[in-house]
Amino acid sequence: MDVSTPPAPQQRCDVDVPLSPTRQSASTAAPTRLVPDPWDEDLIASLLSGLLTPLSSSPSLSVCSLDVPTITPMMTVNMAEDCVRVDSVLGQGAFATVYQATNLTTCQKLTLKVQKPANPWEFYINGQLNSRVKPRARHLFTQLHCAHLFTNGSVLVGELHGCGTLLNVVNLYKCRSEKVLPQPLVLYFTVCILHMVEELHQARLIHADIKPDNFLLGDRASMRRTWTTVWF
Repeated sequence: MDVSTPPAPQQRCDVDVPLSPTRQSASTAAPTRLVPDPWDEDLIASLLSGLLTPLSSSPSLSVCSLDVPTITPMMTVNMAEDCVRVDSVLGQGAFATVYQATNLTTCQKLTLKVQKPANPWEFYINGQLNSRVKPRARHLFTQLHCAHLFTNGSVLVGELHGCGTLLNVVNLYKCRSEKVLPQPLVLYFTVCILHMVEELHQARLIHADIKPDNFLLGDRASMRRTWTTVWF
């Protein structure tokens, strides 16, 4: 995700925008700078280093001077004060692997997102979601419980959504006789996605990586007979 403030009319676009949103009026708001690449490592590092409250002060973040431990299914790992059993692989991309895991103390189901290199920006954005998004809409976005930063990577511990992704739904229908999602279901998912994007933009956040496999179906999808209770 990337943080941005849309430029006001007749504003110059050559000055850096503050990292946190302000309540200034349009006449006194600081001009904005267009960011061509929201994934630029130098840009992200400079934004994080300029935070008034550094990420390292968060009680949900731990920093270790060792490499990321080897994580594979059916093994047990210690994450700070928690002992976690890795159950299975949920998904894998170019820079991260997501595992389903179980906290052996609380029996809570979790996800472990193992990234190389480390990605403290995602942890920062999760905190911004907590503070910026309206409470009634916070459930629309995944929640991180904590993060562990290592010298060569990071492990983000989050809540588990047990009904897969929107991409899983599309692939399931490819194996059915109709081959494609029914039109009412397509319209429903479209409305959900637009609603989520609208909530992000109202919070002055830009996702910058919207694709089907980044939309998770909440557990409510398996609790009712209709799709009206699906949440992402």
